[in-house]
Amino acid sequence: MGLSTPSILSASSNIITGNKTANFKISLSQWAYQRDIFGGTFSNYNWFKKMLETDPIQILQGDLDTSDIVLKAKEFDLHGVDLVSSMIAAYKTDKIWLRDFYQKAKDNNVEFICLMTDAHFKIGDSVEKNRLLSIEEHKEWIDVAAELNCKHVRVNPYGDGSYLQVLNQCTKSILELSDYTKSLGMKLTMENHGHPSSNGAWTNMLCESVNDDNFGVFLDFGNFFMGGFTVLPRRYYDTYQGVIDIAPYVTGISAKTRGFKQNGEELTIDYKQCIDEVLKYDFDGWMSAEYEGDDLSCDNGTLKTIELLKKYQY
Repeated sequence: MGLSTPSILSASSNIITGNKTANFKISLSQWAYQRDIFGGTFSNYNWFKKMLETDPIQILQGDLDTSDIVLKAKEFDLHGVDLVSSMIAAYKTDKIWLRDFYQKAKDNNVEFICLMTDAHFKIGDSVEKNRLLSIEEHKEWIDVAAELNCKHVRVNPYGDGSYLQVLNQCTKSILELSDYTKSLGMKLTMENHGHPSSNGAWTNMLCESVNDDNFGVFLDFGNFFMGGFTVLPRRYYDTYQGVIDIAPYVTGISAKTRGFKQNGEELTIDYKQCIDEVLKYDFDGWMSAEYEGDDLSCDNGTLKTIELLKKYQY
């Protein structure tokens, strides 16, 4: 696909959708290009995880340099990018690289919206030592996000024990991390990302438990499965009910797509219904185009995702 076509797409809007004004902006998720950046290394997850912790440069075997995600955004006439910690882990402590990356984005009129962090230790770990190690690990990534001038940092509310135990353990960690994030001029968010977090009612209760204006949810329309990523068969929470549960706390959105119908709609997600729900709470943040399918190239899947989002700005 020639990338001259997406330049006709504009990321700004102030259009009526349903009974609300659609004032959200469209960004690009770095994860939408995981096949082009990782080059297939993610498919061998055990090896991938080992390398991520010991030699993260090894996982970047694709044809697309991880920093070129800002060029992709520019080609689609988007001005925001959401970053993934695994895709920049090789440069986590390289301040020169981080500053060059930030400058590259700035030179292309792109800003970094969210850094999605994944960590070795869990913020909801029942072992206090591990929970505290997770806090320190996340603070290192928060420092990276500050270096890149991100607007918010996403954490995963993973842990062990009962739903109530994980909720209480995560609450303690989130409050500390939110304070630290706020001190650096950013917000802290969590994602519905498997395990209890994909149960919309649980995530709603966690937000009530935290009760912090600097904390919100990075809502993923396509992540309402419960259990871990390797747990089969998957158990699903109703997508629309999940959006209803989480919508009051949403500060950013991952607009995930895996495939499209002939009319351009996503195969399994009613985007109009989901977007209308978050607009009830005057959402005016960024929706990040995140194509995660296999049938289309990263470029074509991203283009169709952007077209879908723009459809509901009108």
